[in-house]
Amino acid sequence: MSGLFLTELRRKAVHAAGSLIAIAYYFVDKQTALIGLAIINAVLLFVEWQRLKGNIRLPEILLRPHEKEQVGAYIYFQIAALISVIFFEKTIAIAAILMLSLGDTASGLSGALLNEGNVRHSMKKFTIKPLPIVSVMFAVCVIIGFIMVSSPLAQDMKYISFFSYVAGALGATLGDAVPIRVQGKPVDDNLLIPLLSGIFMTIANVL
Repeated sequence: MSGLFLTELRRKAVHAAGSLIAIAYYFVDKQTALIGLAIINAVLLFVEWQRLKGNIRLPEILLRPHEKEQVGAYIYFQIAALISVIFFEKTIAIAAILMLSLGDTASGLSGALLNEGNVRHSMKKFTIKPLPIVSVMFAVCVIIGFIMVSSPLAQDMKYISFFSYVAGALGATLGDAVPIRVQGKPVDDNLLIPLLSGIFMTIANVL
């Protein structure tokens, strides 16, 4: 295995642990989840503020080179999880968070194997991740949908069709594969993946 893959494997193991948020949300109501995530976000934002001021140091595994002087991806992950719980129905929010934590993990590892996939910091005006990485991301998200539609629902969860999960997988894949920039700066995919997947699932569930 290459050094790049091993480094990404360690980093993505932390990223995949974010699926515990979705698992925890399965067992609690929306208000409890919101309180818990609000506390987590407040603590992490304070820690991140202190890190960027140089007052504390975090383990290198948590940061990519470009994040040492910028907000770390874990902040965007937690904010996206909170936004998902606020705006999406519980079943959709859980699926969206899982597509972020597990789908993005699979995408990152496949990108490390191919030594490709860092499209957000490319100098090209438009670029997209290679097809093998896109395919892995989509496949993992579809599998998450299959598991969700086959699993028992908590009392406060609503059934959504497999078609809706596939739509969510498409949204998550777009968020991962196609960089979106605002005033020339890339929007972190930890925000895009769950928000696009949640929006796509919500729309598909209405149709």
